[in-house]
Amino acid sequence: MKKTVITALSMCIVFGISSCGSFGKPDPNTISEKNPGDNKVTTKPVDLEPDKAESSQSENSSDDSAESKADTSAADSEKEIEVIPQPYTPEDDMDKFVESVLDKMTLEEKIGQLFIVRPDALELEYENNVINDDEIGGVTYVDQMMEVALNKYHVGGIMLYEKNVVDEKQLTKLTADLQDKSEFPLFIAAEEIGGKYACIGNNVNFNVGLFPNNNEIGKTGSAEQARSMGKSIGTYLDKYGVNLDLAPVADISHDEEKTVEKNFSFEPMIAANLVSAEIEGLHEGGVMTAVKYFPGYGDFDPADEYICSNENSWEYLLDNDIIPFAEVMDDTDMIMVGHISLPNVTEDGLPASMSSEFINDKLRDELGYDGVVMTDTLSAEGIRNNFVQRECSLDAILAGADIVLCPYDLAENYDSVLQAVKDGKIGTVQIDERVRRILKLKAENGLFGQ
Repeated sequence: MKKTVITALSMCIVFGISSCGSFGKPDPNTISEKNPGDNKVTTKPVDLEPDKAESSQSENSSDDSAESKADTSAADSEKEIEVIPQPYTPEDDMDKFVESVLDKMTLEEKIGQLFIVRPDALELEYENNVINDDEIGGVTYVDQMMEVALNKYHVGGIMLYEKNVVDEKQLTKLTADLQDKSEFPLFIAAEEIGGKYACIGNNVNFNVGLFPNNNEIGKTGSAEQARSMGKSIGTYLDKYGVNLDLAPVADISHDEEKTVEKNFSFEPMIAANLVSAEIEGLHEGGVMTAVKYFPGYGDFDPADEYICSNENSWEYLLDNDIIPFAEVMDDTDMIMVGHISLPNVTEDGLPASMSSEFINDKLRDELGYDGVVMTDTLSAEGIRNNFVQRECSLDAILAGADIVLCPYDLAENYDSVLQAVKDGKIGTVQIDERVRRILKLKAENGLFGQ
């Protein structure tokens, strides 16, 4: 993969090996000399030919031995052999590695890390209505225009949809090429929930396991069945180069008679146990998780043209809807916040995904979650109908989100965030804080080593 950090590290290693034959040791034919009064190290070649060196030593060994020792002693006092420090790796020191990557990034590169987008959004000549329409054929391979877009926007991840998936060979090549053409490692995500919500599992060109809907697994109450499903899904996603599953769904249904197909149960603790088990299985399979849709859509459809409203109090939510999320906060890699209006929890009138009162005050401060926060899809019809599109990503990031998922217009949203930083509307410290979380999660999951 063509990534700045890995390239720099590789060059340092090659330099170390070629110059000294043993990593971290000075070459016997060079001297690292520290100049008096500064910290710079200069390396000078020793220019003696072997025969001349031996002859000179033989002729002067008796007469000059004492003088030679004195000279050597004086030289040693002035010269200091110094090992040139090497770049950090995640295995050496995770925090220092992340800081070393962050320090070398431009502002534009940092902004890009905050976006996970459809691969279609990298086709710069596509209209947004084409990019965001799942009924229209999608991008299935990386072309030159997409390479240009990767270098222009530096996006942090790609979200695959059914229209981007053809068969095993195509998907494996698509994910590999995306990683190869990106300067920084990518989150490559899919929504592989199980049952009818599985764009790979339900594709006849893939030989993978099929599973019932979550509500059917919930009726059994079997954590082992949820774990097994997660492990199977994680294993095949990893095989095809997908490293993030936007799952599991931790919502609880409010209608005891008809649990929504994506949800495990209307009972908070049953849902919590199964969500926890599925996360364990997905991790065993080799992929990261984004538990969703905090604090829960309940029986609403998140794809609805309106912003759904949950009028329960914060205390009620803590005792019910939030239980499955709270139980797995230490286990999941990300939490996805939904486009849910909470009039009796926040006063800003914004959906949870754009509310600082909710993300910063409730999720971060009160519940203590310090992991990566992602929004639900910003191209959702309810968001498009009610908010200015170019401002959606900025609003979510200002509210505390680390990653914005699939904005309707990548160019406008990226430019809006970039300009906001330049104008001082959001500080570089806040941007660094978000990018730091993202880079650390990528490093912890081995993405920098691919």
